[in-house]
Amino acid sequence: MKFKTSFSCIVFKTIFLITFAASVASSATSKSEKKAPGDFYEELSRLNKVLSEINLKYVESVDPAELSESAIQGMRNILDPHTAVFAPKDYEDLKVSTEGEFGGVGITISLRDNILTVISPLAGTPAFKLGIRAGDRIMKIGGKDTKGWTLDEAVGELRGKVGTDVTISIARAGVTDLMDFTITRAKIVVHAVPYSGMLTKDIGYIKLASFSLKTREEVVDAIQRLQKQGMKKLVLDLRYNPGGLLNQAVEIGELFLNKGDLIVSTRGRTQQTESRAHKNGIVSPDVPLVVLVNQGSASAAEIVSGAIQDWDRGLIIGRTSFGKGSVQTIFPLDNQGYALKLTTAFYYLPFGRCINKPENGIKGLKIREEEALAEEEGLDEPADSVKAASDTVAQDTFFTNAGRKMYGGGGITPDVDVELDPIPWVVQVQERMTMYFKFAVKIRPSLEKQGVKIDGDWQVPDSLFTQFKEFCLKDTNFTKIKSNSIATLEILEKDLIREQNFMGDSSKTLSDTLLSAQVNALRKALENDRNNQFEENREYIMDGIKRELLTSIVGDSASTAFVLKKDAQVKEAIKYLSDMDLYKKTISAPTKSPAKGKKK
Repeated sequence: MKFKTSFSCIVFKTIFLITFAASVASSATSKSEKKAPGDFYEELSRLNKVLSEINLKYVESVDPAELSESAIQGMRNILDPHTAVFAPKDYEDLKVSTEGEFGGVGITISLRDNILTVISPLAGTPAFKLGIRAGDRIMKIGGKDTKGWTLDEAVGELRGKVGTDVTISIARAGVTDLMDFTITRAKIVVHAVPYSGMLTKDIGYIKLASFSLKTREEVVDAIQRLQKQGMKKLVLDLRYNPGGLLNQAVEIGELFLNKGDLIVSTRGRTQQTESRAHKNGIVSPDVPLVVLVNQGSASAAEIVSGAIQDWDRGLIIGRTSFGKGSVQTIFPLDNQGYALKLTTAFYYLPFGRCINKPENGIKGLKIREEEALAEEEGLDEPADSVKAASDTVAQDTFFTNAGRKMYGGGGITPDVDVELDPIPWVVQVQERMTMYFKFAVKIRPSLEKQGVKIDGDWQVPDSLFTQFKEFCLKDTNFTKIKSNSIATLEILEKDLIREQNFMGDSSKTLSDTLLSAQVNALRKALENDRNNQFEENREYIMDGIKRELLTSIVGDSASTAFVLKKDAQVKEAIKYLSDMDLYKKTISAPTKSPAKGKKK
């Protein structure tokens, strides 16, 4: 975060931050430690003096922004990873994510081969209506060449006041000349529910991607549509949901719980709250429910899944969640658009669990650093000092409403753990380098010329698999990426050459013909193994081709519906919802359960 600003502005912001902290400290009723207000202001005066002396007398001029940034980073090291100061642009981005709308043209873009590329137009938006396609390359915006532009620069030009125009020039596969599109900006809504539909004749599915201002409204609409389609059971997908607004988490929880049920409580130095369901949920308690979570489910997503788990309202399936059990409050700092995101409380699930992981808590940045260092050095454990410093590390034992045992301090542990199979190396490279996307863009014109109808029932012909393999192997960026085994062999070969040089042989290649032949044979075998992985992963590759063609030609909904059919965690959810004996057995309490909600 680099920006130009005056020294006096930096001092003002620093003083504001510290003064704000002082007001919090003075109003707290902590019994463990109290400091006289004078101590704080003495420290403030000392810091102000240090900043002034550096500004006036340091051997070289120092950018005040760098001083401010370093000071703020130093504060964060003793606070937690989620406390931060936002520059104006970052603050605006945050407001877009929570408000869920902005003025723009309606395309998702990314850099592909360092060229601004349309990933997908959003259905119903101005860009979609004008025929902008996935794979279109944006060469100019407003007549300005986009070569070398960052994503932030492009987004800044494409977004703007609703009703104003912007012209983009795109290069499209199969079209010789640039195509100009003048697009009138409109209000673009970022949907919290990007997809909902029926998985089977009676099992509905809702993908909830975020918790923004209109999340409850969108989820209610999705539930009502599914009920009209015959939904008797429901899968709520919170995987990779990073969270969002706390009040929306409470309102989503209320849709599934009974009036009066506690959903979440928060406890901080200046606030303690309890949020309960004000009315019975619109989804009947008789409707079996599965909530999908994984390591990307955080914060508000964990509040919803944790409340459902604590009240035994549904099964949690997937992988252990992220473990962010803290609440942040936004405080604007000045009239320039800077803002402080400050952790003001921890949240607790209905029966007392705080699922905050140590690395997400106080001094969490230090814990993350030492864990990374331990991993680098091959150590099993980080330093004891870091473990002792964590704030919510204790794994207290709790019990759900029905008496099932749960633990605090480690995210939401699913009732049914489903680990996905590791992705083979060659497929990882294909996904990372967006080879499926690039191939879909390349092959689409010829498929359209042939009149091929792409829909959910379409089967990828073997000829496209062959073409995709050739496409990958002709791509120099793809072929130059080496597997770990080939990279290790190259290191071994260099070590062997260094050893022979040490012995007096100055050759830059292996002199030992037998050894050289063995190394070359091993290299060829490893390269053949990479090529063989195409055939070994034929099904995945053909699914990837179909996925991207559905996205670019039919739309995201068709692609999502297809992908869900292959999703192992979704399949597990269907398995439990299709077998009520298994579902009830898994969600039931043990034979002799302790008093609910008590912790040992």
